Amino acid sequence: MSTSINIKKSITVQATQERAFNVFTGGIDRWWPRDHHIGKSPLERVIIEPREGGRWYSIHQDKSETDCGRVLAWKPHERVVLSWQITAEWKFDPEFVTEVEINFVSEGPRKTRVELEHKHLERFGMNAEQMAATFRDGGWDRTLGEFDKGLNAPKYMMVYESTRESLANAPAHIAAHTERLHEFNRRGKLLMAGPTMATGAAYGVFTTKEAAEEFVKDDPFVNGGVVTKWSILEWKDILG
Repeated sequence: MSTSINIKKSITVQATQERAFNVFTGGIDRWWPRDHHIGKSPLERVIIEPREGGRWYSIHQDKSETDCGRVLAWKPHERVVLSWQITAEWKFDPEFVTEVEINFVSEGPRKTRVELEHKHLERFGMNAEQMAATFRDGGWDRTLGEFDKGLNAPKYMMVYESTRESLANAPAHIAAHTERLHEFNRRGKLLMAGPTMATGAAYGVFTTKEAAEEFVKDDPFVNGGVVTKWSILEWKDILG
């Protein structure tokens, strides 16, 4: 019987246990290193489905999908276990399974220790020591470092202003505008959007400034004259 090879890493972050868990899992696309993928096209989005048995996978710019593994255990906001099913040749293999367990330990009102353990690396066989070194000497350290940055990264608020006269143009463009909202939401770039009922102004919260700028550039409401003035403001979200 081969000896089990496990890699342990930890980081303490300035966030509540709930926020740390939510950003690590549901918010993984905000911080996951963009060069960490096995797709043939640049990375578009990383997704962990929030349930036991859910997929852990990536979507690429050519619309293809590549699997990383599955959710083996799901206990908000304390613990998640993921299967890592990428071989030493950096290919997904549904028959190959190692495990990545992440525990979120509250150490105060806004302080959480995140403990990560990558288990059963001996299953890489003759490549086990090489892969252990890859994960140990920078691999998971970098990933946890990007997670910490993601916790503290600002979001960006798009603000639209219209006049009574310009809103008359809305019916001609509402379908295309709405579809664009849904597209950016599906891509994980737009978190929420909608108008205020009192003033008619509208807001959208984006994960990056680049995503907000991309949205505005070809938004039918902007190009169709519904919006008379727009701005993008950095927003520090302390809750989620």
